[in-house]
Amino acid sequence: MNKLTLFSGIFIIIIGLTSCEPDQRGINVPARDYLDQRAVDNDSLLTFLKNRFYNYEAYQTAATNELVTFTIDTIKGTNANKIPLIDQVEEIIVQVKDSDDVYYDHTAYILPLREGVGTSPTAADSIFVTYKGMLLNLKKFDERTSPLWFESLSVVRGFSALMPYIKKASAPTVNPDGTYSFDGFGSAAVFMPSALGYYNSSQTASIPQYSPLIFAVDLYTYNTTDHDGDSVPTYLEDLNRDGYFDDDTDSDGVPNYRDVDDDNDKVLTRNEYDKNNDGTPDDTDNDGTPDYLDKDN
Repeated sequence: MNKLTLFSGIFIIIIGLTSCEPDQRGINVPARDYLDQRAVDNDSLLTFLKNRFYNYEAYQTAATNELVTFTIDTIKGTNANKIPLIDQVEEIIVQVKDSDDVYYDHTAYILPLREGVGTSPTAADSIFVTYKGMLLNLKKFDERTSPLWFESLSVVRGFSALMPYIKKASAPTVNPDGTYSFDGFGSAAVFMPSALGYYNSSQTASIPQYSPLIFAVDLYTYNTTDHDGDSVPTYLEDLNRDGYFDDDTDSDGVPNYRDVDDDNDKVLTRNEYDKNNDGTPDDTDNDGTPDYLDKDN
């Protein structure tokens, strides 16, 4: 039985993609070209996926409440007949926006490990997870076997992009000692290029610059977020659906997901979003712009 303590607080992984930083000598080193590095990273990922396998048999035989340690090994010798990762992953495209607002497509590879029985979070939700992070040389740089709450908006882009591909567990069972047991939780892994991780920013000595990353994640539950409490779920505040929550309808310097009055019409968003509670944002003047984003209404 997998007994877990369900914390009420929010713990944030401080692994966000950061801007270019001076190296230890105080010299500003220009970042590598996105397109060049994208090609290098994708070649490295494809070579890795073609020649490695994961412990899929352990996942196939595990109980639905059992936490399995994700491991990868090389296809050779006694493992020559194992199924390569390349035959089990799904490609997804994730966009990265540079400082000039130019978008670059990057390919990540999703590996389903365990289906899960519930629904999936968005890339904006708070998630209760365990995880393991590795480099392509299989060196582990981080691992949590006791679940923590994370804000998906505070993790590297490739990590949050994985969330819609994992399903949560069934409702937890409260144990006599106050811990919680989860059954049917989902698991998946993502193999990401460096642009979806830290790119040219080395957060720790264990993660060199321009390192493709691997994360295996187990999802127990999640909360749909509304960061500003305006009744609009945060995932809906990404109006252009580019994965960046920097939309700022009234250009006041506060992004919509942190702005209690998105259109700056002096009416709080929560008081004009869906007044008739029919599940659809109100559009009183039928101009195609919902009231909470329409200053003229």
